[in-house]
Amino acid sequence: MPYGMYLSASGAHVQNHRLEVLSNNLANINTPGFKPSLAIVQARNNKAIEDGEVSPNSGTLADIGGGAKITPTKTVFETGPIETTGNKTDFAIRDEKSFFLVKRGDEEFLTRAGGFVFNASGQLTTTNGDPVMAADGNPIQIDPSRRYEVSDNGVIQQDGRNIPIMLTRPESLGDLARVGDNLFRPLAQTQPVPPNERAVVSGSLEKSAVNPTTAMMELIEATRAYESNLRLIQHHDQAYGNLIGRLLKE
Repeated sequence: MPYGMYLSASGAHVQNHRLEVLSNNLANINTPGFKPSLAIVQARNNKAIEDGEVSPNSGTLADIGGGAKITPTKTVFETGPIETTGNKTDFAIRDEKSFFLVKRGDEEFLTRAGGFVFNASGQLTTTNGDPVMAADGNPIQIDPSRRYEVSDNGVIQQDGRNIPIMLTRPESLGDLARVGDNLFRPLAQTQPVPPNERAVVSGSLEKSAVNPTTAMMELIEATRAYESNLRLIQHHDQAYGNLIGRLLKE
């Protein structure tokens, strides 16, 4: 493949990846607790430099560069706006490093989406039916036939019992892997949040941390960059086609 066409194809591939990430962010502007992904692109050295055939800054054509490459996306763990819902089983966390602990099968996950519900048997679950864990490590369970209350620090009260919702923190936000359904898998040990640091608000939800205006502007910019690279590919194809045509006529 001609080198110019290769660089243009590389650019189109990178911008297509950005479009996918930005489109997913925009699709979740109304998803409670959603954290946007950041598409990260890195400049790429010429293949000869990557293969060790030429040293960087050699002054040769290899210093032109090798286009761009995609690196793993990064989750932006900014706190979204807190919105009052009036539903007492909705919970929001003001501390951006803390998460609710839920269980799916035998595996535990973390989430910021605090729109919980009590099912018919009195178990507190996510909207997908995953049990929400209490501070003692067990699923939160109440008697559905009896009255309950919720305090502003994320404690459910019934018949004199206090059931704090489990809040946990990873040592580093980089230790979390996105797995879908607004859940994160902890890749390292997490620690329970101390009682005096529980920044939970009941009757409220953390909205998506996606800024719609910024995301839309980035989407438009990525779309234009993608289209520009496609036009460059067409230009290179036409130029080489004309060159081959002239050579065949001679």
